[in-house]
Amino acid sequence: MPAMSSFLIGWVSRHVLPHERALRTWLRTAFPAIDVDDVIQESYCRLAGLSSVEHIDDPRRYFFRVARNIVLEQVRRERVVRIEAASGLAVLEQGGEDEECSPERIVAGRLALERVERLIDALPERSRKIVRMRKIEGLPQREIASRLGLSENVVENEVARGLRRVLDQLTEGERAEMPTRRRAMLARRTRQGDRP
Repeated sequence: MPAMSSFLIGWVSRHVLPHERALRTWLRTAFPAIDVDDVIQESYCRLAGLSSVEHIDDPRRYFFRVARNIVLEQVRRERVVRIEAASGLAVLEQGGEDEECSPERIVAGRLALERVERLIDALPERSRKIVRMRKIEGLPQREIASRLGLSENVVENEVARGLRRVLDQLTEGERAEMPTRRRAMLARRTRQGDRP
């Protein structure tokens, strides 16, 4: 890696370094399972590799985005995504570097995640196992079917039934807190008369 220019060092010191504490706090809250120091260090390394900073209008947002991309890369490299990482990804999808991600909102999201975990745990054994393999571990239907000696159609139906049971147990308020994509799906399902 080329040595950082004195201009870049000064720019990082003035425009990025003041935001490190906020980034550390956000990373610890949103991603308790990651090594925050590694993400911060890698973020600075990537900034050090920049040939120019003219394209950066908002250094804080850029710093958060670099860190977010590093976390996403780490999560993608893991074969099985832990549930804590998945909760952090939901925050990322909503633009986690914005001020909207208050500690209260993150705590509310974690409580909702715990509630969904309990609802999944309450599913019948086969359905619970299939939903976890498909939605939490991210295994393809074909692999689940092969492992469990079932047809892909049975796996698909079990996932759909299991998710429907979980969604049916959520209160209206819990549903309103779900990410936009899921709310749109629920609204569409309601318009279609809640048919299976």
